[in-house]
Formats: sequence, structure tokens, C-alpha cells
Amino acid sequence: MFTLQIGYPVRDYAEWKKVFDSDPAGRAASGARSVRVFRDAGDQNNVAVLLDFDTRDAATVFLERLRSQVWDNPDVIGQLLSASPTARILEEVAREGQAAG
Repeated sequence: MFTLQIGYPVRDYAEWKKVFDSDPAGRAASGARSVRVFRDAGDQNNVAVLLDFDTRDAATVFLERLRSQVWDNPDVIGQLLSASPTARILEEVAREGQAAG
């Protein structure tokens, strides 16, 4: 499993979330198995998004689409970010203690 970890420093969480929910990069069709959104407990405008993919290639292709269609497009992201997003692809190598849902 590979996880695309993205950090978004946002100006207004509610406005950013509207754009995120509209799925402008097509994560729903990209092979993302799950999507998790977190907010920093001390800074509500510091957002982390984790997207899980079966392969590194799928995560890489989605990240490139995200950069070209969303981050580099002011018509999509506008003035919602206070700084550039950060991203990295993580490979899961161990897992312990599955919590009961």
C-alpha cells in the first residue's frame, strides 16, 4: 500500500473543503482506495490529506494530475492556500493494532 500525504496550509478551511469535495483532480476515478482529511488540533487551517493507493505508480500519476490541474491552476485553487502544498508518497512497511470500526 502506498499513501500520498499532502499538507495544505489553507486560509479558510470551509472554502478549501468545498473545492476538495468537488474532486477537481478526479481522485474518485484515480484508484484512491481511501481518503482521510485531518486538521491540526492547534491550527485549524493546517490540513493534512492521506490518500491510499495500491501502487506507487497510481499515487504518482494522481499527484502529477493534482499538481497540473489543481495546484498550478489559479482558477481552481484561487487564493485558498497561504503557502504551497507539500506532498510525499509513503510506502507502508508495517501495521499494528487494527482498531475496531
